[in-house]
Amino acid sequence: MISKKTKAITAGILTAAMSASSVVPALSASAAPNLSNSYATENGANNSFAAMFESLYDDVVTNGQANGYLSKNTNGSSFGIPYHGVETLIVEAPDYGHESTSEAMSYITWMAAMHDVLKEKKRISASSDDLAKAWATTEAMIPGWSTEAYGSKTKYDTIWNIASGKVGDKGLKADALSECPQPEDYPEKQEKGGDALNPIAKDLASAYSGTNGYYLMHWLADVDDWYGFGGGTPGAGTGKFTFINTFQRGEQESCFETVPQPCLEELKYGSTEMKDQDNGNGIKAIFNGDGQVPKQYAFTNAPDAEDRAIQAVFFANQFGVNCGEITGKAGVMGDQCRNDMFDKFYKKIGIGKTGKGMSSSTASKKDSQHYLMAWYTSWGGQLDASWGEYQWAWQIGCSHSHQFYQNPLAAYALAYDPNMSKAMKATSAVEDYEESFKRQLEMYLWLQSADGPFAGGCTNSKNGNYSEYDSSDPLFYDMAYVEHPVYADPGSNHWIGNQVWSMQRLAELYYYIKTTDCSLSGDKSGAKPGGLSVEAALEKLIDRWVAWFIENTKFDDDTWDYEIPASLDWSGKPATWTGTYDENANSGLTCTITGYGQGDIGCVSSLCNTLVLYAAASGVKPEVGNFEATASTTPEKGLQLANKLMSAQWMLGRDDIGIAFEDHNGSLERIFTQEVYIPSYYKGEMPDGSPLDGSAKNTFSSIRKIYEDDPMYKDCKASYEQYGDTEHYTYKLHRFWHMGDAIVTSGMFALLYPDVNPICKDGGPTPTEPPTTPPTDPPTTPPTDPPTTPEVTTTPGTVDVTMWGDANEDKKVNVADAVAVLQYICNQTKYALTEQGKANADVVDHGQGITGDDAMAIQKMDASLIKQSDCPVSSSDLKNFK
Repeated sequence: MISKKTKAITAGILTAAMSASSVVPALSASAAPNLSNSYATENGANNSFAAMFESLYDDVVTNGQANGYLSKNTNGSSFGIPYHGVETLIVEAPDYGHESTSEAMSYITWMAAMHDVLKEKKRISASSDDLAKAWATTEAMIPGWSTEAYGSKTKYDTIWNIASGKVGDKGLKADALSECPQPEDYPEKQEKGGDALNPIAKDLASAYSGTNGYYLMHWLADVDDWYGFGGGTPGAGTGKFTFINTFQRGEQESCFETVPQPCLEELKYGSTEMKDQDNGNGIKAIFNGDGQVPKQYAFTNAPDAEDRAIQAVFFANQFGVNCGEITGKAGVMGDQCRNDMFDKFYKKIGIGKTGKGMSSSTASKKDSQHYLMAWYTSWGGQLDASWGEYQWAWQIGCSHSHQFYQNPLAAYALAYDPNMSKAMKATSAVEDYEESFKRQLEMYLWLQSADGPFAGGCTNSKNGNYSEYDSSDPLFYDMAYVEHPVYADPGSNHWIGNQVWSMQRLAELYYYIKTTDCSLSGDKSGAKPGGLSVEAALEKLIDRWVAWFIENTKFDDDTWDYEIPASLDWSGKPATWTGTYDENANSGLTCTITGYGQGDIGCVSSLCNTLVLYAAASGVKPEVGNFEATASTTPEKGLQLANKLMSAQWMLGRDDIGIAFEDHNGSLERIFTQEVYIPSYYKGEMPDGSPLDGSAKNTFSSIRKIYEDDPMYKDCKASYEQYGDTEHYTYKLHRFWHMGDAIVTSGMFALLYPDVNPICKDGGPTPTEPPTTPPTDPPTTPPTDPPTTPEVTTTPGTVDVTMWGDANEDKKVNVADAVAVLQYICNQTKYALTEQGKANADVVDHGQGITGDDAMAIQKMDASLIKQSDCPVSSSDLKNFK
């Protein structure tokens, strides 16, 4: 298969794209801009949302290994294991792009579920059913089911013997230790609080004894053993799939301040000094204390990922796909996710009202269960020692619940889909999810701002140490409001993804409640969240939220440039929840947009997914989506906006392997500057020899020297050394979950609105008002060549260049800058550039004026063929950048 990039360059696409008539809006107002993107139009992929789905699914899943999304490592008969991204220098939740997450695993299940539904409904032509294969991939992240992982022979099933009391004497017992705000507070300043005992562990052991441990995903893995914790050569990328962890030390521990560690702590790496024959240091002594670490395993889940996988299976069931045993596996996963419904150390919910703090004892199941999806549950146990093996194990819940981890749709499926609910074997599982479903909906009713978006969440452990509540703390079922639960660097509820992920689940639930076309249509719960019916509660939540997004999303009908809100700040607090909904209770709780963006493909797509589901549930007709009828209601406006955004994203961002936009990130300088705290008592090495030395300065880079051989890291470092920051370092990222949301949303369009075409179909009508006359045909003559003589006289020497190619001064270099240059060449008065814009745009033969060559160079910069460090370039060298 010839790569799209090679074909495009061979065909001279960049030259054609630079013609003035293809980028200057010379067509009538009723025609869309000709964006000249061969990647987007190949095989007619822009002509329907089904074709769009097939095109992207082919690149990301079917050919995912060839295109860099999937590893050659598999989990037996599975797809290749997905990377967090195609690229390597990605530092956000993972600290390396070729790690994987439970999030990525849930997305491959969701994509495959959509594939099989579209095949079932004959929206696409496909020869295979992919959901079973995707679920096998997802199981790579479940320790006891990860057949090819490092340590796959570990006896994870022994946790049930300990949980049941057959081995040991206290079940799943953990030491209660307070959380602290700063990494340097660990472990010295942690307050002890006695034993914590999981109140449902014995029941789960009774139900699942004989299986290979918990059927829950650990959240992070080193797919090809890049770090070397699995015994491979560090940096080689040829090792075994290896479970790892990073975050350990409080709300201020950013991704730049973490210390990677293996989940199977065998005391092989870090400090190899032993206190005695059974206790040493390894890496974990950085967090646990000097000489306090026995050989052990430890895992942590992120339940929004399990819930997404469950949601995907429920979706497939709803639309007639025979999921077979996968439905039962999803039920088991959900049953065991009830571990995420408990306080961290199983203390009484509302303990902050008593002032008892860390000293309070473990409470009963009923008293310690908050019924929300908290940030995690963690579990682990002994490996081996001189006196035996697998003799103790532990587990904790989490006191903090974020609104965007809630998934009432998954709770609804587990409680009311009989095929899932019957697979949950433990006592009270169905009843727990019935209550959880209601309470999760109530949490959203409690946290919805006056504007529409949702505020942060709540905690049962204020300050991470069960501090006593203040009289000003709003409460939800005796838990205190938190603006940014769990993490404060950056605050966890700034990012817009928290909004669009949450609402997509609510909108899909709303569709099932309203439709009659699914296997489980209508509300089967009879729940009354806040005293409302489920349908009424969802309408309260969705209507205000969607109206806010429609009002605050920007779309230029001439250029198709668009932006959605990207970051929010918060002011005010919600009212204390009384159990009865009051839509005026949160008049003082508001959000402010602090940033816009278009590059977050996953967030834009997830927003569109919501809008499509909301429109379908509201009965919006296809002709509205095709702009053949005026949009007057919020659902109608939402459907049109979804078409516009998905079409523009496709045409502007589609490239040879997916969808991506050029980006830059000033925070990446922390790779080189951020100090990583290592306790003074500690000295050891990472598998690659990088020092971990408490007596020296440690940084993100100094403890990850294997990054020095990474090409992206080298480019970033060179830019940092040249400019003193990373604002000038530009890159494109193909994140797996971004592609997942784009695939699922194009599929949702094809499923629910098969007669709605993308507005980019054949250069279709501009999405403003329904056309009153047939749109003007696009030009049928070949585009004219770009001007070969300077059309503009500039004196760039009088203005310093701030960023080569940035003609429109938006601190990015992309096709919009090339458009601005060609428009300026054609009409300097109408499309004027500032003096700064002229200086930035004069990339070729700098000082000789702006020509079509400059627009060509900017296109090549957008395609990553020319870098900032290459500029300025000569006209004679321009052709060599290919």
